[in-house]
Amino acid sequence: MNVDTKAALFIMLGKAATRSLDKIDDVVPSDSLHLSPSYDLAPLVPEVVRRSTEAAVAYRLFFVFETYLRELITEVLSENGKGSWWDKVPADIQTEVTKLEETEEIKSWMALGSRDKSALMTLPQLLRIIDVNWKGAFDEVIRDKGLVQEARLIGHLRNTICHMSAISEEEIARIRQTMRDWFRVVAP
Repeated sequence: MNVDTKAALFIMLGKAATRSLDKIDDVVPSDSLHLSPSYDLAPLVPEVVRRSTEAAVAYRLFFVFETYLRELITEVLSENGKGSWWDKVPADIQTEVTKLEETEEIKSWMALGSRDKSALMTLPQLLRIIDVNWKGAFDEVIRDKGLVQEARLIGHLRNTICHMSAISEEEIARIRQTMRDWFRVVAP
């Protein structure tokens, strides 16, 4: 066996051993989670830290997708200078966002900074805005209302992640597929 083959075998065995160890709940995960420079939660609650790392993938996907939808909505509804995008948002959503803005004003002691109204909208609200403004705005950009329905279907997964529960790799694959469909059609 030559040196390269031995090195490759050594690396493969090391990776297999690491994967096996990562499956044991009481083993401290390699990803740390620090509350301060000297206080790591990983040794204290290793299984929960491990799950949080897995959940972070889905959270990051939703973060990108929702940010993309917010930007798409404000851009499309602001085109042609025909009023503000906000004027094209359904009244009930405007009311809910206004209440959230008032809450944020009360909580101004938190370092949230100034946020645009769109940042206060939920995924279902964003999808509803697309539905309400479909004709003459989003029908030309998205072209297939089936994509909106796909996004609705993963809404439950978003809520699951945002309420601090992990989801399976199969469901993360569903999120990825939905996002691939959107980006393939809307932002090729």
